[in-house]
Amino acid sequence: MLTRKMDKEYIQSLIKADIESLGCVIWGIELVGNNNSPTLRVFIDRNKGIRIQDCEKVSRHISKVLEADEFSINNLSLEVSSPGVQRKFFNKNQYSNYIGFTLKVRYKKEENEYTSIKGTLEEVIREGLVLKTENEDFFINFNSIDKANLEYTGVEHAK
Repeated sequence: MLTRKMDKEYIQSLIKADIESLGCVIWGIELVGNNNSPTLRVFIDRNKGIRIQDCEKVSRHISKVLEADEFSINNLSLEVSSPGVQRKFFNKNQYSNYIGFTLKVRYKKEENEYTSIKGTLEEVIREGLVLKTENEDFFINFNSIDKANLEYTGVEHAK
């Protein structure tokens, strides 16, 4: 069983200010694995893009912050990277900067089954996204999104 300290929101609140002081922002956090071999993935970003040196510097800093907080999880692996060109979206505030870009979204339909759609992000509203496909516009409620990624469609969309 994962403890309170393995809660993503707790970890984010613990490291957010320090990462920002290094000129980066947290794009997202994932906790994967199990109690015997958990992995903490921290995705960082900044306006000028992320370099390997940024990841190394943030990784060393996060390790020190977790240690100072007595974050003693056995066998914890830490991975720090950029979100990449096919970045995963972690919260609804991240979509607005990608209007006009192609997204692939996996979401739950009303019939409680999952489906995926690929389309151009046309609009972001309070309740969800509007994606345009070749044939029509689709509204996808934020609450039904399981996973959404930016689709790499060429160098002009690379960050």
